Amino acid sequence: MAVPFILEPAEQGIELLYTFIVVVLCFLIYYKTKEIYDLTGHQGIKFFRYAFLFFGLAYVSRMFLYFLVISDTAFDLILPMKTVMAVSALVVGYLSTMALLYLTYNTVRKRIAFEHFLHISNVIALIIAGFAFVSRSTIIVLLLQLLILVFAMIASIMDRENGKKRMPMRAIYFLIFVFWLVSLFIVGPRRVIPFEVTLASQVISIGVFLIIYYKVSKWVK
Repeated sequence: MAVPFILEPAEQGIELLYTFIVVVLCFLIYYKTKEIYDLTGHQGIKFFRYAFLFFGLAYVSRMFLYFLVISDTAFDLILPMKTVMAVSALVVGYLSTMALLYLTYNTVRKRIAFEHFLHISNVIALIIAGFAFVSRSTIIVLLLQLLILVFAMIASIMDRENGKKRMPMRAIYFLIFVFWLVSLFIVGPRRVIPFEVTLASQVISIGVFLIIYYKVSKWVK
């Protein structure tokens, strides 16, 4: 979950469009699963929905930062942009980590009470968010979050009790895993990575979320 760098005007526009599309897809997935959750009350669907709600909120925060970056000349008179970037890293780091932890809880919820999960996950999310605030190293934060996602994937694969019922979730975990790997390219040093590579990575990321939305749409039918 990248915190944006200061870009050229054209790149800022593309970045805003990319972020907006991901936000819309996250909230569509959240909305798409509402009806089936209302009908079944299934706890796994509940936490899955919350995961994409947190993803959406993280990207909303990311998009808000871009609006500030675009107007940085006026805003810098009130609050230094470096401070804004650090606070944004804190917020985005917390929200995106919570999203991954809610996905992880889907695989271990029969073994850990929700109250314990809520406390543990908030501590983990705050630690990673605090690290993002202090270090401002988006790549390292993404790698830490990637470890959480790998754990979720392994736990899902080892959950033989649910067998085939877990297959849709495993596919979604894999897609999000791919999305996180692509994100590592997106947040790389902008002077090193060509803009075309970043653009291709963003297109792939949108494609991943479109596939997730498609799978969720088929899942809830």
